[in-house]
Amino acid sequence: MIRSRRSPLALVASVALAAFGAAAVLAGDAEAGPPARAGRNGHAGRGGHAGRGGHAGRGGHAGRAGGAGGRARFHPDWEKHASTRYGVLDAAACTAELDRRGVAFTSVAAAPGVRIPVRLPKDVGGVIYRTEAPQHVRDAGPYDVFDCRLVLALSDFSRVLAAHDIEEVRMFSAWRPPGPGWDPERDGTRHTGGLAMDARRFGKRLAPGQTERVWLEVERDFHGRLGATPCGPGAAPPVPATAAARELRSIACEAADQHFFTSILTPNYDRAHRNHLHLEVTPDVRWYLVL
Repeated sequence: MIRSRRSPLALVASVALAAFGAAAVLAGDAEAGPPARAGRNGHAGRGGHAGRGGHAGRGGHAGRAGGAGGRARFHPDWEKHASTRYGVLDAAACTAELDRRGVAFTSVAAAPGVRIPVRLPKDVGGVIYRTEAPQHVRDAGPYDVFDCRLVLALSDFSRVLAAHDIEEVRMFSAWRPPGPGWDPERDGTRHTGGLAMDARRFGKRLAPGQTERVWLEVERDFHGRLGATPCGPGAAPPVPATAAARELRSIACEAADQHFFTSILTPNYDRAHRNHLHLEVTPDVRWYLVL
């Protein structure tokens, strides 16, 4: 008998794909996002990510500032940014900070590529972050696993969302398990490291007497333009500039201004991101991206 060498969560992933639908789980970006960390010897970073079928992703990413068409930015106070501070935390410091903030979490015993894997059984700062999968799939499958450091960034992001009366975010995935042969001692980046999430829609708080939640859906409501700057000086406004489009743009740009995340990729970045906001913490870099 040939025994599978895949991790238990990787096996659950295949079951989740069958039960929940591969298109729904993997409709987010195919790791075509921001630049990877340069390795210790100048080679590609630790987390060169597997694509949808375990093959190399679309974008073999360049080093620290070379990816995303060279559009990475640098900030003189990068060491003070929340994303920078969170990226260097070890497991003890990160989980202690979650405890201090009152964020409920459960540790995950094994999630290849994720340094500090956790699940979120409740809200984070008043906002629920979850996939569209039913509860029993979310409790066992891989796509609702986060690195603790990303959760700290989401805790900050929840303050922005609360100001917009958002209390639930539905995502395509956070962690995406690496392909066969992954070194269990190797840290991933982006989705392979549980350090990125793809937010597809944002749910408004129910008003008194309201029974159906209003959703801001990225694919339907963002109204961006490929290649256009989404935030900051020279940013192209949404067309048409509907109320939902203006609010989605405001949410993304307020988060960008406060540097909760190293990278924010919007539908303006490329077609792969047409239906979500990619929110990422990248350890050990000095650049940031808002595209």
